[in-house]
Amino acid sequence: MQGHEFYNNKNVLITGGLGFLGSNLAIRLVELGASVTLYDGLIADLGANLFNIEPIKDKVQVVTANIGDRTVMDGHVGNQDIIFNVGMHSCHLDSMKDPVFDIETNVTPQVNFLESLRYNNPEARVIYIGTRAQYGRVDNPPITETSPLNPMDIYSVSKQAVEWYHMLYAKICGLCPTSLRLGNTYGPRHQMRHAKYGVQNYLIRLALDNQQIEVFGDGNQKRELIYVDDIVECLLLLGEKAECVGEVYAIGAQESVTFLELVEEIIKACGSGSYTHVPWPKDREIIEVGDVVTDYSKLTAHIGWAPSTSLSDGLRMTAEYYRKYREHYW
Repeated sequence: MQGHEFYNNKNVLITGGLGFLGSNLAIRLVELGASVTLYDGLIADLGANLFNIEPIKDKVQVVTANIGDRTVMDGHVGNQDIIFNVGMHSCHLDSMKDPVFDIETNVTPQVNFLESLRYNNPEARVIYIGTRAQYGRVDNPPITETSPLNPMDIYSVSKQAVEWYHMLYAKICGLCPTSLRLGNTYGPRHQMRHAKYGVQNYLIRLALDNQQIEVFGDGNQKRELIYVDDIVECLLLLGEKAECVGEVYAIGAQESVTFLELVEEIIKACGSGSYTHVPWPKDREIIEVGDVVTDYSKLTAHIGWAPSTSLSDGLRMTAEYYRKYREHYW
């Protein structure tokens, strides 16, 4: 890992700061000497968990409010040097069942947030967390930044729309955005109560509970899993490199595995659990994106990033964390 002296004494705001990615990022930023504000709406069933910030609870400011509430947000964005915009729901199935919920949760609040920046900090450095799902099913892998956009569910459309809003505000008010189209991420501090947000993390719970994991179809679809510490390192580099302003990045893993291989690795890391093959449920089959293989060479060229955590090591560390802190996540 690099030193990241850039962040010492910087003011940093993280939306969705009590969730999985936001809290892991916050812990690292505090270690680097940043003054960190965590902004979270505490939306039911999402990943907010005060225990996530236990190691730094007395070293950060926590603001509990909806990201779109300008009566609150306007007072917190003005002095920020860097903003990591993580705070959106990420359930593909919920978005298809209730598109209006998706728009009201992911799109409208984000536009209000951008308006807060427009009138209070128009030239802020903003790192937006997009999703690999903006590409949908890719006919000619590997995925790159120039692969055609092909969202296959409402959530993915919303994420793409909000990315465009960020880039538009660069023209409107001089905002300095960067978008990272994030792939499947796993590791400590993820919510483990259900499978709606990050199924790979929930599979770890099933294995730790010695339950049976269902593998849809033959399980041969390729997947990429990125350990959260590698994502945090990437975000830190994006935030400090001025040449990344206005850029979009695709991010990939150290290795590509089939879903079945992933399940087998999870069972091995947990030392328990089993699996069985079942037919594809219709609601999941229509949004299945097929093989995921990503060329992240643009990230490597621009910021020198590459993933450093193997899947076996990442899963082992994740299982160890949840064994130790199960009571806070189950």
